[in-house]
Amino acid sequence: MPLAFVIRPFGVKESKAGEAVDFDQVYAKMIEPALQAVAFNGGSMGEIKEAGNIREDMFRLILEADLVICDLSIHNANVFYELGIRHALRRHRTILIRDESVSDDIPFDLQTDRYFAYDAKKPGLPKRAPGNYSGYAEE
Repeated sequence: MPLAFVIRPFGVKESKAGEAVDFDQVYAKMIEPALQAVAFNGGSMGEIKEAGNIREDMFRLILEADLVICDLSIHNANVFYELGIRHALRRHRTILIRDESVSDDIPFDLQTDRYFAYDAKKPGLPKRAPGNYSGYAEE
């Protein structure tokens, strides 16, 4: 079974303008069901309950994952750090997603990348999809 790893903030976080996003709900209602629907195994760092060095687990998962999904909705240092590692080690098969209702700008170095847009208040299928995936998106 292919392995996925999700890079995301955890819990309820606020954008620079104070807009709250519940990233646990986004994961539970949108990301996890999508991964299950395409038979991908894996998850995010929040699901690791074992003792040990969490950084070693993170590096291993980022490197070994067949697919990485990264949520860039807000400015989050851990998300940027983990995405930078993925880009350095395995540029391909990384999907960027973003709640477009929040006001945090995409950092300059990531502005040329495509991302799937979603509405965190109604997690589900993306609002808009890049490339040939538009048939799967809700308008």
